[in-house]
Amino acid sequence: MFETLLLPRKQLIAPQEPMRATMGDKPMDELIESMRLVGQLCPLLVKPYGDGPAAKAAIESVVELKRYAKAGNQFEIIDGHRRWIAAERAGCELLECKVVDGRNLPAYAAMLHANIMREDMTPAEEGWQFVELSVKHNWSLEQLMTTFRVSESYINDRVELVQKDETVAAAVHTRAVNLAQAKQILRAKDPTLRTYMLDQAVTHGANARSLEVMRQNWNSEQVAAQGSLLPHTPPNSVLPDPDAIPKCIWCGEGKDPEHLRDFKVHWYHQAELEAVVNQLGAKNLLSGGAK
Repeated sequence: MFETLLLPRKQLIAPQEPMRATMGDKPMDELIESMRLVGQLCPLLVKPYGDGPAAKAAIESVVELKRYAKAGNQFEIIDGHRRWIAAERAGCELLECKVVDGRNLPAYAAMLHANIMREDMTPAEEGWQFVELSVKHNWSLEQLMTTFRVSESYINDRVELVQKDETVAAAVHTRAVNLAQAKQILRAKDPTLRTYMLDQAVTHGANARSLEVMRQNWNSEQVAAQGSLLPHTPPNSVLPDPDAIPKCIWCGEGKDPEHLRDFKVHWYHQAELEAVVNQLGAKNLLSGGAK
């Protein structure tokens, strides 16, 4: 049942578990001003409050619903919590409401779906509610995907955000960083690096690509510190031995070091060049090894 009624604001009560974690001052001020100027543009979604006989009867027929409303009984807001608060501050006493049967349309689904479709929720808020639906109400991943028409990765990204690091989730919730930045930060396994990357994003505006480079450089430096390949060293190149005595690659001797010179060669040609020198170098020519 979907029935539209004009209800006094005082007959409406806030959701038992409000969707939005916080409501920013600026968006709320803009909504209040809008309601003052043009009134209510979008109806609230509500259901009869409680599970008593009157509430149950109200969802069985339109006649009982109108009797329920006329008696001053309350309705719980499913979607429209912000508009309800703004209406009070804007001086709106009557609100257009669409009444639904809470038994057939889960309150959480309707509330979350409406907010996601309006794109006014943060990824953190979505993640918290996905977790709530899954843990508290036993919703499966398939149910979430079907109800909200989103992909598995969409849900997983937001759930990982709120479960992996509360500080990063809070930054996304306050819109200090976006989801793309948060995903790069969360890929950092080292807590110190994660804190540093978050600061760079919030304070200095580092974008997702910059954060990715930071993480890769950090990982390379950690590998080098453990005695592995130096950062950016190609896997097929040969690292020089710092203790080795410099020798001429042509004659293989280290005498007259002041006359030794460096020359450039692509690392991927190094092995080929050494093979040619070994075949044609002076040491082979003098020994008769060259063919």
